[in-house]
Amino acid sequence: MITTVFILKIGCGLLLWAIYTFYYTDRATADIYKYFDDSKVMYDALKTKPSHYFKMLFGIGNNTPEFNTYYNQMNYWSRKYNGGGYNDSHTIVRLNAIMRIFSLGYYNVHTVFICFLSLIGLTAIYKTFVKYLTDKTTELLVIVFFLPSVIFWGSGVLKEGFILFSLGMLIFVIQQKLSIKMVVILIIAIMLLALSKFYLWLAILPSLLFLFWIKNTSIKRVWLKFFIVISVFAVIGLNVDRFTNLQNPLVTLSQKQLDFNKLASGELVDTNNKPIPPANSAIHINELKPTIASFIKNSPQAFLTVLLRPYLWEANSPFLLLAALENALIVLFISFCLIFMRPLNSIRWEYVLLCLSFVIIQFVIIGEITPIMGAIVRYKVPTMPFLLIAFLYMLDKDKIRNYFPLLNSV
Repeated sequence: MITTVFILKIGCGLLLWAIYTFYYTDRATADIYKYFDDSKVMYDALKTKPSHYFKMLFGIGNNTPEFNTYYNQMNYWSRKYNGGGYNDSHTIVRLNAIMRIFSLGYYNVHTVFICFLSLIGLTAIYKTFVKYLTDKTTELLVIVFFLPSVIFWGSGVLKEGFILFSLGMLIFVIQQKLSIKMVVILIIAIMLLALSKFYLWLAILPSLLFLFWIKNTSIKRVWLKFFIVISVFAVIGLNVDRFTNLQNPLVTLSQKQLDFNKLASGELVDTNNKPIPPANSAIHINELKPTIASFIKNSPQAFLTVLLRPYLWEANSPFLLLAALENALIVLFISFCLIFMRPLNSIRWEYVLLCLSFVIIQFVIIGEITPIMGAIVRYKVPTMPFLLIAFLYMLDKDKIRNYFPLLNSV
């Protein structure tokens, strides 16, 4: 089974490479080449000044003027504004710079490596949740390994594959018995996810703290414990600028939305100072001001945008059409699970809340800042298995069999 999935993932990775190589031929704007090409600049330093390579790789003593020679050749090492946090583009550039030691610059060697990492992450997610879904192992397999968006975008030389690896390892290890080995792996997983996509790590953090609390106490008062964790996390997060040098997250989100709007409307230029054409899948989203009131007001629309769009009638490309079809099937699945729901007292609410809180926080963040449907489709990839797993926990297969007796013979 795992071998089949791995081969399928490699096939999807090769398809993604072919599309962005032979159909979308502008390499400067192709997402799969952005960090791959930048990594060559870093890797080439290994041949001329190895100390510079390792300093850039580990981020130690690499901010002196002599390193500008390298960074000025990179297109995506720097970002347009400094939000006071780590630039996660550095992580995928560094990962590609490591892989170049073995790949000798052949792109699809990187594809195989990313497919292997993301498969490890997906396997870890499956093993985490299968414990209380023993009667739904087939459904869980499909949800984790065969969602079209996950297997496609998670198989390319993009952040999504590495994020799936980091996320899966973190979710899996947090439920294991504490030991020195597990603590070391946990710390590494936390660091990798935080360095891969910091706001995604922030979205999963309250869920993990909640699950850790439940695991080390009891499942009693699960909703109260969940409310306490979310409330404390929200208060600390929204005031983080008061006691650290980090920018207030609402200011960061507002700036990111502004930057995305400029990209969507064609107001930006590429590294060769050529105008970037307006996005074909641009949509209107409400202006996000750096205030709690604005964030709360925009949140419902943001969540629904990420959950439901693109609609079928909005699909103006093959990518968006496939995403729209997937969205329609997901809505049907969720509706089916709610119709045939288990008794409330038999649902493992700690896992449902773990998944849904992660999904909701992530969907709201994406929807608040992203006015491009193509980007939305990719950004929500790491959360998609968790969305469906939450409702799978609610599904009562006995009710389905009672309602459709013919299924008993299947």
